[in-house]
Amino acid sequence: MQTATLTIPAMQTEAVAIQVAKALESVSGVERVHITLAHTQARVGFDDTLASPVHLREAVLSAGFIVADAPSGHGCCGGCGG
Repeated sequence: MQTATLTIPAMQTEAVAIQVAKALESVSGVERVHITLAHTQARVGFDDTLASPVHLREAVLSAGFIVADAPSGHGCCGGCGG
């Protein structure tokens, strides 16, 4: 099983977290989703023979939310989406 962590800047309420979790859980191969509102992150465990980080991002985008790019290592955490 692989794990991916996605930062979703708009995920600041429980209602949005539920929508994001449902979108991620709908991806074939997703085995678990853990949401952390304080960091606006979703940690997803998935079978990499059925899903990929690209599939996860697409599911979140299809639900109407932006996934922040991974931090570049230049001091920006990526949490603001900017």
